Amino acid sequence: MGSNAGTPAVSFGQFTVVLRDIANNPIAGATVTIDLSGAGDLALCSDQHDAGATVDCAGGRVSKLSAADGRVSFTILGHSNGCGSATALLGAGKIFANGTLIQSPTVSAFDLDGDSGVGANDLSCWLTDFGSGQPFGRGDYDCSGGVGANDLSFWLTAFGSGTMAESCVASCP
Repeated sequence: MGSNAGTPAVSFGQFTVVLRDIANNPIAGATVTIDLSGAGDLALCSDQHDAGATVDCAGGRVSKLSAADGRVSFTILGHSNGCGSATALLGAGKIFANGTLIQSPTVSAFDLDGDSGVGANDLSCWLTDFGSGQPFGRGDYDCSGGVGANDLSFWLTAFGSGTMAESCVASCP
């Protein structure tokens, strides 16, 4: 996701992980880690604008602790590495709870060129991915398993919102 005036685009990118034990009791204080190391065409922002988040740039991970109700919410700030550099297909992300893999979601980015927030060049990048016929995860915003017209609708809505006018001040190396 991107941000505007240092405020993450929560309405487009926030997701919540809920941890419960086998008896359906919430698991408080667990470390939940979002691992994007498998999505080589995406880069994390070194500053997530979230005091509760710990960024491991070298490992491509962001971690937070679950609350008393077992919930933890993330809005991961980052971008893609530019047009023509799509590599990651579906399921390139990983979510861990206390070191145990619990999910492998597809990860996407609206800021596809990594420059000046979400703009016209990002649309050009998305169209390049769409035209390739490959299921690149970075442009599969509706998580349908492919890049299609509904994803374009999501991108246009995000662009029109103005909530992602900024790219990272500093990206993870």
